[in-house]
Amino acid sequence: MTDSDQPHSDETEPQAERQNVTCETCGRSVDVEEITRLRGKFYCPDCIDGAIAACMAPTFRQSYDVRSVRCLVVGCAILFFVFIAGATLVMILTYTRFDTELACRSRLEGHLYKAIVLYARANNTYPPENNDLRPIYAEEYTTNFHLFVCPGTTNVVTTIQHLKDDSASPKGPGMSYFYQGGYSFWGEEGDEERPLVWDQGVDNHKGRGVNVVYKDGHLGWAETPPSLRPPDEASALSHE
Repeated sequence: MTDSDQPHSDETEPQAERQNVTCETCGRSVDVEEITRLRGKFYCPDCIDGAIAACMAPTFRQSYDVRSVRCLVVGCAILFFVFIAGATLVMILTYTRFDTELACRSRLEGHLYKAIVLYARANNTYPPENNDLRPIYAEEYTTNFHLFVCPGTTNVVTTIQHLKDDSASPKGPGMSYFYQGGYSFWGEEGDEERPLVWDQGVDNHKGRGVNVVYKDGHLGWAETPPSLRPPDEASALSHE
């Protein structure tokens, strides 16, 4: 059977219709053969370069964001450690300040006052004369020089002569406290609030104030050092 013998059909096969696709960027209808698909979207030849560039931009921003986050984390970590170090330093300084003030109070109230009382009991109720605590050391009511030095100062007491010192400087040789004596320790009533021993100046505690031990033995805190008051005539008589 030859080709001529094959039956001829008057109908021809229909050609596939050409499809047009809308460009994502410009909105033009473009033949499907000319269209480029990128990340699920269609672009014409004129717009494909811009689309590719736009696709690359997020990658750069993403990298930039990662670096930013890293810098932010590192910065926060540094600030956190700086804050912790600062808070720790403040706590140490605060603890040191209170520790110094407490040690000062202990020396005034717990040691010097008791030594002065013992001396007065043995000397017809009279403590040593004004600002002269040499007798309580000489007669061994206390034998520690460091008790005459406030821990908040750099005063140094190495000889008994340093126990008679009226310098208000928190540095150098001499005791750190001012002492007011010379009156009967158990004088008239109402004299209990008379200051007995106190810090020579506010510099002993960085300007915050002074510790004060009063005649009746109670301890107080004052913003400024007490003023010296002359002993009452009735209680200032010599104890010959």
